Amino acid sequence: MLNSISIFTFTYSLFNKKEPLPINKEQFSSWLAGFIDGEGNFQVFLDRFYLRVMFRIRLHKDEINVLTKIQEFLGVGRVIIEGNSSVFIISNVKDLINILFPLLDKYNLYTSKWLDYIDFKKVVYFLSKSETTRLSLSELEKIQNIISNMNSGRTEYNYSLIPKITGAERVNPFWLLGFIEGEGTFGYKNLSPFFQVGHNIRSYHVLEAIANYLQTIPKGFKFSLKSKAPTINNSFNKKTNVSVISILSIDALYDYLLFFLLDMPFQTRKGVDFHYWCIVLHLHKLGYFYLQEGRNLVYLISQYVNTGRYSTNPNPGKAPSITLIKKVLNLNLPVTLTPWMSHVDLAKAFVPKVKASGIWVYDNGVLLNGSPFSSFASAMKAIGYSKTSIAGRRTIDTGKLIGGRFTFYSKPVK
Repeated sequence: MLNSISIFTFTYSLFNKKEPLPINKEQFSSWLAGFIDGEGNFQVFLDRFYLRVMFRIRLHKDEINVLTKIQEFLGVGRVIIEGNSSVFIISNVKDLINILFPLLDKYNLYTSKWLDYIDFKKVVYFLSKSETTRLSLSELEKIQNIISNMNSGRTEYNYSLIPKITGAERVNPFWLLGFIEGEGTFGYKNLSPFFQVGHNIRSYHVLEAIANYLQTIPKGFKFSLKSKAPTINNSFNKKTNVSVISILSIDALYDYLLFFLLDMPFQTRKGVDFHYWCIVLHLHKLGYFYLQEGRNLVYLISQYVNTGRYSTNPNPGKAPSITLIKKVLNLNLPVTLTPWMSHVDLAKAFVPKVKASGIWVYDNGVLLNGSPFSSFASAMKAIGYSKTSIAGRRTIDTGKLIGGRFTFYSKPVK
């Protein structure tokens, strides 16, 4: 199994980049605020007339190291394992008032979670002045009113109370890194890499500020002359109330975002996902993906990263070795990227150079009539897709299903 240290070292050498300096106290404080904006939770509990408060961050149990790092940084709280989760908890009133509150009052939250933080502080300060956690009837009514309007129960949002992240205020890159490690995704669609950040629509102002900031980051790969600053796509899921901003362009991801994030000190295991994602971007940008060996490598990486490498996954992916990655990167390319080529230009140039001699299509493991097809266009048409669809070209020989049924191969499967 490939460890994170080796993939980090390899990726920095691949892009001729120095590893980021260790994160300092101020940077970690900003990072932590961004991470709390994504993953933190302020809870108030009533057990009959007794009151309890708790700040917590809940992650997968494989992320316990980052919670331990947060605990050591703050010097308070505890880290526990609950089933498949690891949880960092501060429930001591004095620790909340003396440690957590001063940090968040200086390094603000920018999502609607700030409103929960305000209400949480009211309850904590009430407890600090009370001689008992048992409430009177009047106190109980007051606390119940606060609790009912926190977190998912909140119906009113006074955005004027939330610290501003727009206008003259620029997004702090370390806050952004923390938010990305909580809410970001380095993902793959049809084996093509993408980046996205999502959050509840209530905090769309934050996503808008992030989008504006990402459009100002400097160009890191200056070899390509035609690439432009990232174009941000927006989408909204009505079922989950989650708004998402994403970057899909290979050129924008590679030339801008990749080099920007390589300078940032990831704190969670999402850094592993990011570094593999960088390799996949490199395979796309330079054209290795359009070779069968490159496409197979991308498929292996896509199956390994994100939830694919969780210890609780019943069918975990397997990390490709550095040796395999180097072997693919040492292949001769029939097309060479030039400064005037966009990624689309490069992909088009590969089409006549790399053709399958035949395309065998299987429908739930059964060879489809007409196989082998002479072109991807005819194969895609045979399964009811548009002739211009690239799904077959991207998934051939990977075993990945198209439409939940079809697999494409460059030779018969025994």
